[in-house]
Amino acid sequence: MKDIKIAVLGVGRMGQVHCEKINSTEGLKLAAGSSRAGSLTEAVKAKYGIPVYSSHEKMLRESDAEWVVIATTTDQHKEWALKAIKEGRNIIVEKPAALCFKDADMIFNAAGKRGVLATVYQNRRWDLDFTAIERILHDKILDSVYRIESRYTHFSEGWGGWGAQGMANPWRLKRKYGGGLLNDWGPHLIDQILQLVDSEVSEVFGRLESRIWAEEVDDHFWAEIVFKNGQTARVEASNNYRIPLPRWSIVGTGGTLQVTGGDPDEWNEILIKQKVAGLQSATRIDITHDELSSGFYASFLSALRKGLSLPVLPEEVLAAIRVSDAVRESSKSGKVVFL
Repeated sequence: MKDIKIAVLGVGRMGQVHCEKINSTEGLKLAAGSSRAGSLTEAVKAKYGIPVYSSHEKMLRESDAEWVVIATTTDQHKEWALKAIKEGRNIIVEKPAALCFKDADMIFNAAGKRGVLATVYQNRRWDLDFTAIERILHDKILDSVYRIESRYTHFSEGWGGWGAQGMANPWRLKRKYGGGLLNDWGPHLIDQILQLVDSEVSEVFGRLESRIWAEEVDDHFWAEIVFKNGQTARVEASNNYRIPLPRWSIVGTGGTLQVTGGDPDEWNEILIKQKVAGLQSATRIDITHDELSSGFYASFLSALRKGLSLPVLPEEVLAAIRVSDAVRESSKSGKVVFL
């Protein structure tokens, strides 16, 4: 079979991650890139031997790529996703798909009308901590799970400058670019929770806080989520924890699970405590993994080859963004939001 050609619109720091993942996946071909920054254009062109355009519009017109990755800053996702769709390209949008439910829904509706496919890069569905927890919950190791807590808590001066321009333009700390931790880590944490709980969300109560690093956006958010089946969850992300909290804490009627916190490369072990044959037992599972998992593109390719649904579906993305919107609304009103 011929390789599937993919272009990356916006080869900044995250765009270059996409370039590397695509280039290392047999069956996919990195076909082109684009950037308005000349230094990035030349560096990516030299590394991968592909045409890199200084104009996103020109790349969309001239590249023969079947798929386009939208890897701009968050505030531009909707604009370039719609332009790529108009050109008849299938799209992979870096998370979050858009800044709000309305904009994300517009993207998926436009794709449907144009007859192209659209998906979102929820790459942390393939992290070893998450895939192991999926299996543990599926196999009822903890019996009936009623409480899940999922957090990303650390303390890093590099968070705000995680981008192609570094601290020269710390866009993650600025509202106009769609910065803040709810837009940064919220899409991962909320998406994972919705994958683990087989029920619709009924209530959301949350708060966005700007405490240390930012004044315009949140450097700490948390949300309590109640599901219609009675399960509850907490999601939280913060750049303000000098001592990180556990990445996961899960409570079931037959046991408790915990994963150590900090940065992703520190999520190395699952600890499960249960009572077995009348005795307390502890099970430790090694989940040492790289900071950025690589499973998305392999699953994406497999789905296309087999004619199956893409690994991240529009309705899943929209369900998560609806929760994110509810967190913002709750933080603003100070009240529970009912969905």
